[in-house]
Order: sequence, then structure tokens, then C-alpha cells
Amino acid sequence: MQQFDVTAHNYDFVFKDSFSLFKNDIADFLGVELPEIDSYLETEFAEIETNLELLDLNFMLEDGSILHLEEEAEISISDLIRFASYDLKLYNRYRDNRIRTIILCIKGYTDSTAGFNCGSLGYNTTVVDMSKKDGKQKLEELKKKIENKEKINYLDLIFLPLMNSDQKMINRVKNTIELEKKLKVDQNLKNNIVAMTFVLSDKFLSDQEISEIWRDYKMVRIFKYAEEQGKKEGEKQGERKLLKKQIKSKFELEKLDKELNSLIDEADIEKIEEVAEIFYKLEDIEKLKKYFNLNSASKKLK
Repeated sequence: MQQFDVTAHNYDFVFKDSFSLFKNDIADFLGVELPEIDSYLETEFAEIETNLELLDLNFMLEDGSILHLEEEAEISISDLIRFASYDLKLYNRYRDNRIRTIILCIKGYTDSTAGFNCGSLGYNTTVVDMSKKDGKQKLEELKKKIENKEKINYLDLIFLPLMNSDQKMINRVKNTIELEKKLKVDQNLKNNIVAMTFVLSDKFLSDQEISEIWRDYKMVRIFKYAEEQGKKEGEKQGERKLLKKQIKSKFELEKLDKELNSLIDEADIEKIEEVAEIFYKLEDIEKLKKYFNLNSASKKLK
């Protein structure tokens, strides 16, 4: 399956470029009470083999906790041990952050939680039973909304193939992608929606079926574009990270407060470059925040 390495290679690029879809709609889609998503969390562990079957989604939530999202056809004790092992690695890296693991179970599960207790170690996860979501009905509902140009939850599209249906998985994926192609949205967003649909369904498809989708929907082009966008975004994030480090050094801070972090994260790259040139002249953090809040880069601080 060497020809599909580009998919795994670009997985992070796709989600970094479009995590805002999850940010706004994930709690509604899952039917689980959650704080809003703050950012996509990159988590690479050298000791864990990276392949499509082990790819997962991790998000930092606004309350500082981490959302770890997994998908499985069925949930076994081996799966839970693997998730627990991964969560322990997350905890080892982010000691102050609570971890919330949610498993999307495709074939159904008898309980809303899954876990184990081996004495000194207990592990619990939340289960979302995807078999209770009627994929056929949801497909028709989304078709009508798209035709009528009504607002939809894009996650309903992305996860549509994983919902209950009497169709084969490959047909679910194809029908979903055909519907996504009709979206009247920016091409970058459309590419990301198609790419995420494919990646999240990949583990439930055979190599031959993957090859068919890869060929019919020009997935190489879609993922190459995602990589280009991801690299551009990576450069921007690098500048933001450097600016944060410089600010902490100048003002002798252990970490930036939430407001300043948000101002830096949400600023366009022109503003970041401008602030990088003048911040060392500012006397305190409040003036720095005021500078970020100026409507025009040409305005001067009083």
C-alpha cells in the first residue's frame, strides 16, 4: 500500500487547516457536553508506529483539557488497552491537562462508557454509538439542505459513511463525496471536507476500494493541495511561536495569559510581523494588547 503514503503524510495538514469545523460543531455532532475546542493538538510519539489505522484526533479544549477522539468498528479490551497506553503518553507530556477520550463505535455498543480496571489502574472512555445514527435518512436530509442552500453541520457529512446503513462502506463514501462536491463553498474547504471523509473511512475499506476512490476522486491532487496549505500555515505558526517566546523573555513571564495568547493566534501574519518589529519598545503587556487590538496596522500607540 505504498502508493497511499501521501494520505498518512498529509493527515495532520488536513486537520490543522480545517480544525475550525470541529471547533464549532463537534459537541453538537457527538451529542456530548464538551467545552469548545481551542486548537488542534499535534501529538507525535516516536515509539508509536504511525499509519492510517492508528491515526487519531486530539484537540485542546478551552478549559485546558484534551479531547482524544477514536473510531472503531467494535470495541475490544485490546483497543481499550491501546487507547489507555496512548492516553498515558499524552498525560506524561501534558501533566496538568485532563484527558477526555471519546470512541465512535461503528457497529454499536451496549453502554455509553467503556473501560477496564486492573487494580492500581482504572481507565474510562465515553462511547458514541454510530449505529444509532441513520445514515440513509441523514444522507437525504443533507441532500435537501444543500439543494436549498441551508446551513449544515459539516461533521454530519464527514462522518456520514460511519453511520448505520445497509450500503457497503465504499458506496457510502462515494455517495458522501459526490454530495460534498455539490457544496457551494471555498475550494480549499471543500477539499478538506473530502479529504477528512476519506481518511476517517479508510480503515474500513479494502486496499482495492481505497485504490478505486483514490483514482476516481483524484485524491493525490487533494492531499497535495492540503500539504501546500499546511506548510504555509506551519510557517505562520512558526512566526507566532517565536513571537510568544520573545515576549515571554522580554517581560520575564513563565507563560502568556489567555487573552494575549488568543490575540497572537488570531492575528493575521502582517500584524504578527509588525508587532515583532516594535514590541521591544513597549513598556508593558497592556500596551502590547492594545497594539494588537488596533483596527489598522498603520495606527500608532498614544
